[in-house]
Amino acid sequence: MTEHAITFPFPKHCLAIAVGMFLANPSYALQALSDDSLSNTTGEGVALVLDDFKMVFQQPNDLSTGSSYTRGLDNPSQYDTGFIRIIPTGENYQNISEHAYKKVYNQIYDAEYLAGVSTSSTLYQSTYTTTFNNYKTQNYESTKTEVKDEIAVGVRQSLVAEYFESDRMKQYYQQRYDDYYNGNVRPLGVVDDGTTKERLSTLGLKGASEKAALKNTYEMIEILYGSRSTDSVPSTEWTQGVTRVNHIDPKVDQTVETVTQERLDYEGDKVAYSAATNAIKELELLAVNNATQAAKEAAAQTSVGSLRTKADVFIYGLALSKSDNSLSSRYSNQGFNWGSADNPWLFRAGTEKVKQFKNVEKEVGYLALEAPLATIAATESDNNIKLGFWTDIFSRQLNSSAEVDPSTGAPKSGLDKEYRLRTQFIANGLSLNGSQTRLFQTLDSDNPNHHQTLGMASVLRLNTNDNPANLSFTDSNLDSKGIRISTAAKSDTLDGTAVTPAIDGSLAPVFHDTEGLYLYSPNVNLVLGNMYQPFVVGSEGNNIVLEVTRIPNVPEIYNKIYQNYEDGKGGYLGSTAFTGSTCNVVSCGTPLKANVNDSTAMYQGRNATHSSIAIGTVERLPNNMLRAKDHDNATGVVFKGVDGTAKNLGSVAIDGVLIQHLKFKTTGL
Repeated sequence: MTEHAITFPFPKHCLAIAVGMFLANPSYALQALSDDSLSNTTGEGVALVLDDFKMVFQQPNDLSTGSSYTRGLDNPSQYDTGFIRIIPTGENYQNISEHAYKKVYNQIYDAEYLAGVSTSSTLYQSTYTTTFNNYKTQNYESTKTEVKDEIAVGVRQSLVAEYFESDRMKQYYQQRYDDYYNGNVRPLGVVDDGTTKERLSTLGLKGASEKAALKNTYEMIEILYGSRSTDSVPSTEWTQGVTRVNHIDPKVDQTVETVTQERLDYEGDKVAYSAATNAIKELELLAVNNATQAAKEAAAQTSVGSLRTKADVFIYGLALSKSDNSLSSRYSNQGFNWGSADNPWLFRAGTEKVKQFKNVEKEVGYLALEAPLATIAATESDNNIKLGFWTDIFSRQLNSSAEVDPSTGAPKSGLDKEYRLRTQFIANGLSLNGSQTRLFQTLDSDNPNHHQTLGMASVLRLNTNDNPANLSFTDSNLDSKGIRISTAAKSDTLDGTAVTPAIDGSLAPVFHDTEGLYLYSPNVNLVLGNMYQPFVVGSEGNNIVLEVTRIPNVPEIYNKIYQNYEDGKGGYLGSTAFTGSTCNVVSCGTPLKANVNDSTAMYQGRNATHSSIAIGTVERLPNNMLRAKDHDNATGVVFKGVDGTAKNLGSVAIDGVLIQHLKFKTTGL
């Protein structure tokens, strides 16, 4: 059910011309209209003013004499079941089938493979340890014999040499040398100390004395510290005061054992690593073979029809009404005015000389749909729209029934509550004033997807609060300017047991009064393409392309787009040639005069190139930049629970957003 009134505030001859515009030869269909009251502000065209307008989608085929909001019902919103159905289409079923096969194949393969190699770490360690220990056990004796043959003699000599350098042995050597060389005692009379006495004469013979003394010294080392330490020898000054113990041979054995173990560890590690690595490779190969076989068998049985590749979107109870102080109701049942005779909605044709893609200026004709202009002076009368709806969004199986009820346009089956998202959207204090969309044919481009195709330049403005700088979490009227998105029902009995009203005619759910995400005083001003940087609608093969084109490397073009920022210190960040600007709730480009003869501009412009998004307590700085306040009561994004708790996350300001390049493309069509 809809309730509305529309006023066309222009003379009858203009209406006749507007109608004739669609019947005339195309070359004259967009000729400018002459109407002084319109050309004073926005130019000539077809004007539209909404007067005391309200609308709500209620129950289809409702034969009642009035809206449920006028019948004194407890929950009139339960009858907001009139809907818009959106069915995304265009799937490439061959691609879906291949995707389904690959999806199942990959899932089964990954699961089987991971299961198959799950023991790889323990297998590696156990194989390594077993092989390593077996190698050392089996090769110990042969390795030790090999090491002993290689180093035992040298180690023993080294140890003997260490003792030879001791003071005691040096003194013994010198004494023995003197005995032989000087003849202090005849050779046959050399003291018997257990060493071998030289039988030949050494008297005065240096070489023979040295040889004999050296031989006796090595023998004494063995007697004191080596293999002869247990022999019975005469007691002399050299054996007295010394504990005779074989230190040399145990050290030789210890060194041989250490080197043996090191060699076994080194060689064993190589053998064990190779064996463990091969065991893992064999395990992985077995896992790959098993996983491949299992995945092929599972994927071969895949049914594309069971995949949830379809969607169904039902937008219920779409309502426009006058703003109020409640974010609990979607509809206020009050009408609002939008636009005036001096500042209406306008559908018009125009031209502008611009450069696009190349440094070549041409005149571009366009069709424009323009909302009423936003005033420079703040006025609460602009923020007077309440928007509400609720929605059921489903994920459906591809093979679900496509049969439709001809009386409602809804499917007869195929919707499942378990795969449904149900949510509600309510907005208060909305204003679209200052928004504009221009459609035109783009100029020449070397890119065939941009060359003489459909272009668009848009400024989309959704503002709720002209001055949110002093907004506080403690304010009592926050709900008068805000957006609420909620999902919780007021109670189980009011949630509705049916899948969705479109399929069974059930009542709409009654959502909880306060639960949800709240965005207080949002001001969203988006620049989506402009006359110098078009937003194009094109195609690549069978696929649709939506693209904000790249800014070309042409100074005459990018100077119109880039912005020169004040740094707050009397200087600027950027070239003075940059003439771009940011659109926010207070300013949006070059201000417009209501009449060319006026001395003061009354309206905000629409030629800004940068976007801004602000939510909550945000202030505008002197250089037209936004700053989110961060004091304790600053607010903007708030979560509220069904238990009445509220989590205030503070304010948000995203300022000076320039879209350098943005591209959306469908695939598989």
